[in-house]
Amino acid sequence: MIERMDLQLTWLTTFVAVVDHGGFTAAGRALGRSQPRVSAHIAALEQAVGDTLLVRTSKEVTLTAAGARFLPKARAALAELQAGMEEVRTLRAKLKGRVTVGGYPGLSAVLLAPLMQQFRRLHPGVSVVLREGDPMQLEEGLAHGEVDIALRTSDVPQVHHNLRSSHLFHEKIVLVTPKGHPLATGSAVDLASLSGGTVMVTGDPYAGWADYRDRLDRAGVDPAEIMVIAQATTIVAMVAAGLGVALLGAFAAQVAAFGDDVVTRPLPGPLWQREIRLYRRAGRVSAPPVDAFVDLLHQEAPELTSRTAVWPSG
Repeated sequence: MIERMDLQLTWLTTFVAVVDHGGFTAAGRALGRSQPRVSAHIAALEQAVGDTLLVRTSKEVTLTAAGARFLPKARAALAELQAGMEEVRTLRAKLKGRVTVGGYPGLSAVLLAPLMQQFRRLHPGVSVVLREGDPMQLEEGLAHGEVDIALRTSDVPQVHHNLRSSHLFHEKIVLVTPKGHPLATGSAVDLASLSGGTVMVTGDPYAGWADYRDRLDRAGVDPAEIMVIAQATTIVAMVAAGLGVALLGAFAAQVAAFGDDVVTRPLPGPLWQREIRLYRRAGRVSAPPVDAFVDLLHQEAPELTSRTAVWPSG
């Protein structure tokens, strides 16, 4: 008997796909997931139900007795959920109005652009507008009712008290180096070697703020020079020209770090991760189109940012 129903929809989808496609690799191709992720989903599902569902051999994957009993229930559950989603989509297709979403460069490209595309397809009667800005600009837009919701880093403290926020995920922070740089290879990045060199970060040099300087201090890294540059694409061009290395949010790095001249290296968490929160204006009754966008965000964003962000488990 399962005392706690802690099943995830992706586990059921993966289980059915493994059966239908005859193996873990084929299921991964069909779902757009790696073979290790498929294996992890099946292992988690078996742990949740308390029994082995599949027998794995070098040639085939077959159902156990428990798996054969569980399969039709899994199919039925997925079918019911799909039917429910279709009913909700039909209802929400009638939504009308406007949603103004605030974001920052990098996140807008990796997460908000595909999310807005899906939302417009689901709700053609709703106009979705993007407002980009730095953390304080986004906060000002929310406080004055110019933005409905905003996704921004919590590194910059909140100033306005009429806003409420909730945790979404942690964006990874990565190191960008020229291809031939000593830090471009190796099993791990030696952060101490950043001392004495030039490190570039995003920020606003005129407003006096820069990303990640506090993290360099906490890591005991003292660069000879920190360049604060507004645009990630400019930073990557500077790195490619051999003018230093850079610390970038993984979203910005994914968009800007193209070509063979630079290398992106992961950095160890949790220090090199920054919290991203969803901000809204307190005391305002949320409009149905805004709620629908937030629902889609929670549903689709983890998959859209699987390589660049760390989402809460469970």
